[in-house]
Amino acid sequence: MADITYSVSLRVSKDNLDNTVSVSGVTANMNLTGLRSETYTLSSTAVGLSTANLGAVGLAYMRNLSTHTASTCAIGVDAGGSFLSFATLRAGEAALLRLASGTEYEAKGTTGARLRVDITEG
Repeated sequence: MADITYSVSLRVSKDNLDNTVSVSGVTANMNLTGLRSETYTLSSTAVGLSTANLGAVGLAYMRNLSTHTASTCAIGVDAGGSFLSFATLRAGEAALLRLASGTEYEAKGTTGARLRVDITEG
């Protein structure tokens, strides 16, 4: 039996554009048993997304807890001293992705933005 099961759906409807994408019953096994759950208060200075108690970084759920429409959270990595974002979450938005082991992740955002991060082990 799989250790993780999740479903994702997306519906876009704007003017003449109508697109629906979904996947259900995706399963994955975890090599270890662990979870790191943190809520970060962000600013324009990048903060590290801690994986300190995890032996292997795996599936991550991230959600911008802000309700103000101007509040955004950027998730990325430090690339030679510069923050390089690979995802931006607007107020209320969530993302589900598999993180690479051995990579140090960071987040920054508009002042007062709050980011919930749940990371499972491998």
